[in-house]
Formats: sequence, structure tokens, C-alpha cells
Amino acid sequence: MSNELIHDRGRGPEIIGTRITVYNLLPYFIDQTVTEEYITKLYSLTAEQVAAARAYILNNPDTVLATHLKIEERIAAGNPPEVVEQAKRTHERLLKFKERLEKKAESDRQEELADAATDHAGRSQLPAFREWVLQQNSPEPS
Repeated sequence: MSNELIHDRGRGPEIIGTRITVYNLLPYFIDQTVTEEYITKLYSLTAEQVAAARAYILNNPDTVLATHLKIEERIAAGNPPEVVEQAKRTHERLLKFKERLEKKAESDRQEELADAATDHAGRSQLPAFREWVLQQNSPEPS
């Protein structure tokens, strides 16, 4: 059953039809308080898929644990300094872009207000209802 539901496409042994590796599930298998039902709901897996991942780990414990330890070390090391620096630069560019968008939106609002004020002052719009009623009731000049 395990071989039918687990394959390796280069990211490590993963459940067929998903991108979930056995390394994703390993911490849950180690924690005795976590139930199989919890894992199936958390990852939207079937009981058979979870059982296949558990079987794979039990059949290949040395390989799985060694690789899992490497993954844990890589996570603990964090990002390299050049990646952190690039993230800071990208964040600064994002903030500047947001500021430009806010200025443009404010400028557009000011233009709309100016256009609306010109329309009302210039009376190029239709007359107000009261003016229209007065025009209808007043005799036309002859």
C-alpha cells in the first residue's frame, strides 16, 4: 500500500496527488497526542494516505530521520545575509510604491473635487430641481 500512495519527484517522498511530503507529517507522527483524524483534517488527506506516509517512515527510518534533521538545521540557520538584505530592499521599494499610489489617489481625488466645483460654479450641469420648477412655472418671454 505504501508504494502505491508515495512517490518521489525530487522533493522527497510525497503523497501522490499532493505536495505533502513525509517530512511534513513526521512531527505529527512523533507527537503522541496527535491523532490520525487530526492529521487527515489538517492536510485534507484520507486515512489511507496518512497510513501510507506512516508506513514509509517506519520502513525507512534512517533515511527519513537523517533528511529531516538536515531540514531542521536549514530552518534553524535562517536566511543567508544576502537574502535578508534583498528582502529589506524589496520592502523599501514596496513602501515607496504604496506611497506613490496614495499620492496619485489623493491627486485624483483633488482633481475630481476641482472638476465638481467648476461644474457647480459654471452651471454647466442641469439646473437644480427648484430652478427647474421655477422655469416651468414662469411665463416664457415673448
